[in-house]
Amino acid sequence: MGAFDFDDPATGSIRTLIEALETVAIAAGQEILAVRAEGAEVIVKSDRTPVTQADRRAETLILDFLTTAYPGIPVVAEELAEAGHCPSQAKDVFFLVDALDGTGDFIAGRSEFTVNIALIRGQTPVAGVVHAPALGKIWSGVTGQAQVADVMPDGTISGQRQIHTRPLPKTPVALVSFTHKEPETDAWLKCLPEHETASVGSSLKFCLLAEGRADVYPRLVCLKQWDIAAGDAVLRAAGGMTLTLEGTPLRYGVEGSDFGCSRFVGWGQAPDNRPAN
Repeated sequence: MGAFDFDDPATGSIRTLIEALETVAIAAGQEILAVRAEGAEVIVKSDRTPVTQADRRAETLILDFLTTAYPGIPVVAEELAEAGHCPSQAKDVFFLVDALDGTGDFIAGRSEFTVNIALIRGQTPVAGVVHAPALGKIWSGVTGQAQVADVMPDGTISGQRQIHTRPLPKTPVALVSFTHKEPETDAWLKCLPEHETASVGSSLKFCLLAEGRADVYPRLVCLKQWDIAAGDAVLRAAGGMTLTLEGTPLRYGVEGSDFGCSRFVGWGQAPDNRPAN
């Protein structure tokens, strides 16, 4: 697979990229489900977060594919980076991979875990795929075009349709983490006008915003960029935005970064009077 035209999402080459990312994300999802069926062994990492062989097997599969199909594009992946192997040339154009987002949900036997692959260009997520293996869903987005589809048990994609964010309703729906309770996020939500709150796991929160099924997702603790890049790509492609608390678009791969990200709020459509901090 050769180079592709970033500036024209209608070109065959960028479509080929999205289809390739969908295919490898689904294959990684099948690997994760196979581990779940076998019974996953849980290891606690130095940062006190859990990891399983599902994380590692899925990441290896994705890395093998990306480095073969797109050898000129660096890849930053969670387990590889946390082992101290971030590529130094990952600045302008690179992939960000979280092969299993929502490991805690996976371990607990819930279905809200995802495979995430994003392409970053100029500190912006310009293409991304989010696959929820246990839910049989896949979301993808490239600038200006976002879609959701069903994934059949044999890995084929069915019923793909375009998605868009919705206008902000009178009573917006705010999404919060299913497993992480954060006082900072709770405090931010208290400044939001009348709203409803729903708990959702992993990067699925971005996908629900992109589908117009929810409206805002605040996260006021530091995460890693691979946790959110693919979901952010889908959200932006569907017409939404992910902003810092200062109101600027969230950036990726900033100079000197350890691939952490600042506090942010994902919006389907942001109001003029949104909370600032």
